[in-house]
This record gives sequence, structure tokens and C-alpha cells, in this order.
Amino acid sequence: RAASMAAPQPPPGMPMTTTNIWRESCTIVAVGSTVAGGILGVMLGPVFYAFETTNPAHAELPLRQQLRLAGKDIAGRSRSWGKNFGAIGGLFSLSECFVAKTRGAHDMWNPVIGGCITGGGLAARSGPQACAFGCAGFAAFSLAIEAMGFGQHGGE
Repeated sequence: RAASMAAPQPPPGMPMTTTNIWRESCTIVAVGSTVAGGILGVMLGPVFYAFETTNPAHAELPLRQQLRLAGKDIAGRSRSWGKNFGAIGGLFSLSECFVAKTRGAHDMWNPVIGGCITGGGLAARSGPQACAFGCAGFAAFSLAIEAMGFGQHGGE
């Protein structure tokens, strides 16, 4: 099993290309997913903010001050969503990659197991019951994505 965690090796006679390194390194994949998730979260922050209720006390303020407060709220929410999406993306891609390398297989079960690890990891501070529910929830969601053909394995 330790050999499966070693650096990726190209097939005999085929040099290791930059593309292979980017795809096969769990660390690089996790960093990329963290950054992509963070950017997505920052972009979705203003969208989700539009659906939140505003503070009724702000209605009495002048328009310029309302806009300034809304801008601060949007920036704060965008940062929060960016951190959350980045953490989920990074943890999921890292766990899925390690599962794939440990199992030595690329099938639809890697995202399901990775989802379980991600859900349990995100709920770790809330106790064992929350970890179990987080694991089950993320695994079920990953399984549904794979079964519908939206995942990388297309419902294999």
C-alpha cells in the first residue's frame, strides 16, 4: 500500500509530462480545488446575499449609508462562502485522490468514500453523531451525482 502513495510513475517508455503531474499529484489537485471552490464561493456570495433579509434598522438610514453597509455585508458573506467552498472542495478532492491511490482503482466509489470522509471531517468538531450524519449525507450526495452521470465516472 505504501507504494501506491508514492509519486506517480508514467507507464514504461513514456516520460512524465507536466499534464500528468498536475493530474496525478493529490496535493496539486487539492490546492486547485481549494482555489476553484474559493473563487466560486466568492462569486456566489452576492447571489446568496440577495436572498437574505435585510436589517430593518437600515431602512431608516440614508441611501449612501445603506449601500455602504450592504457592500460590507456582501464582502463579508463572500469571504465566508469562499472559505467554506474552498474547504469543501479541497477536502473532497484530497480525500478522493487518496482513496483512489490507496484502492488503486478509478471507479464511482472513490467519490462516495471521499464524500464520506469530507462530510465526517467537516462535522468533526460536532461529535460522533454529526460525523456519521455528515459522512452519510456527503456520501449519498456523491453517489447521486455519480449515478446521474454528472460525476467524472458517468454512472459506471
